[in-house]
This record gives sequence, C-alpha cells and structure tokens, in this order.
Amino acid sequence: MQKLLDLFYYGRKHVVTAITFLTLRLYGKEIKYQNILSGELDSRKPTRLFLDGSKDIEALVDMANESVRNAEDRRVVATDKCKTLLTLGSLLLGVLGLLLPKYLAFDSEWMRGLGVLAVLLLFNAIVMLLMFFDVGKGMVVSVEQSDVELDPVDLRKSLLNRHLQCHADLENRTDYLVELYSAARFSFLSALTIVAGLVLISQINQSPKDEVERIVREIRADPRLIDLLRGPRGEKGEQGDNPNLDDVVNRVISNPELRDLIQKELKAGLKQPAAP
Repeated sequence: MQKLLDLFYYGRKHVVTAITFLTLRLYGKEIKYQNILSGELDSRKPTRLFLDGSKDIEALVDMANESVRNAEDRRVVATDKCKTLLTLGSLLLGVLGLLLPKYLAFDSEWMRGLGVLAVLLLFNAIVMLLMFFDVGKGMVVSVEQSDVELDPVDLRKSLLNRHLQCHADLENRTDYLVELYSAARFSFLSALTIVAGLVLISQINQSPKDEVERIVREIRADPRLIDLLRGPRGEKGEQGDNPNLDDVVNRVISNPELRDLIQKELKAGLKQPAAP
C-alpha cells in the first residue's frame, strides 16, 4: 500500500513539474527541469567577501542586512500579485463553468475549439499559481558551536558572508517565482482574450431569428413551460379541436410580453428537470 501511495505522489509531482516546465519553455524562458524540481534558479551565485582589510565592518554588515530585507520585500510583492491573479483566475473559471453549457455552446467547430483552448489555458494558469505556493527550501542564518570561539570582529565577518549567501538564495527563489507568475499571467490573459472575443463574435453574428429559434427549441424541450403555456386544466367542455403545439409556440412568439417573460425565466435558471 505504501508503495502505491509513493508511486502516486511522485507521479503526480512529476506530471505537475512537467506541465510547469513545458509552460515556461513555451513562454520563452530558458530554464532547466532541475530548476523546477528544486524550486529556484541558479543564476545568482553567493559572493564571499575577504574582509581582512575592511575598515568599517559594521557598515558592511548593515548593508548585507538591508539587501536581505529588500529581497524579502520583493518576495512579498510577488506573492501578493499571485494571490490577486489566483483569485481572478478562480472567478473566471467559475464563470466559464456556469456559462459554457448554456451561452458558449457555439455552433462553429473552430469556436468550440477556441473555447476548449481558453479553458485549458485558464486551468494551466491556475496550476502555475498553485506551483507558486508550493513549499520550497530556504536559507537562513544559523549559529554554530564554532561561532562561540570567534572574536567579535571575526564573528561579524562570518555573519556578513552568511547574510550574503541568504540574499543570493532568496533572490534565486524569487526569480523562479517571478517566472511562474509571468507565465501564469500570460495564460490567464490569453484565456480572457479568447473568451471575450468568442462572446463578442457570438453576439455580433447572432440575429433575432436565431434567438427566436433558440426560444422555440427550449420551449419544446421543457415540459414545464409547455404546461405553463397551456394553463391549468378546467372542467371538460364541449368537444373541440385539439390544441396544436406549433400553434401555441407561434402565439407565444407573436406576443412580445409573453416572449420576454419566458426569456427572463430561462435566463434566471428556472428550468427544472422533467419528472421521471
């Protein structure tokens, strides 16, 4: 059982990593597969200073601390942007889930294909953002037993170099997260553009005749609306002509007030499944 769970875990991890790697490569980023696994880039190398001839070690330490704080602030800004984009992407995906079956069921195959592409791009953007919030490794300044024996000057020198290493590690991680955010934003904007274009084209090409035909199809497919149009059953009277469904539909279409009422009910989602 444990082997199956481990296999599922590593399989899922490599699938998501492969999606992220392909997305970044298609976006035009020169990145290695190992960078995705480690969750950071290797473009910045930590600088180790030789401080034997330093005149003001305290000023250098303050500068190193400031660089670490700036790197942390940059990480916070990138995280806030990703949170906003993730919220917008989730909202757009929910809107597409509600509208796609009813309003985005395009007749043209190329429009349906673009609709599917928009959903895939939006899903890909959300995957990239979730990878952004994946738990990664980080470097912090630690104290070791060997530091106890150092004199104050040597201790400050050691702390200075450690802060420089932390700064490089923070920047490498943040650079990787910025690349994820850039690719996710591109996917989100591409999906939003495709959806907006399809809706605009659909509204431009849609004629009043098409709208009437759609209403007729929905009326005929909904037994509840048909019963509503026929009205309640009264007492049995004299034998007459049986009402024709086509005549009823035509009378509905010719009556603007009744047609607007049915359109409002359809748009409000009042349709219910027929009783078995």
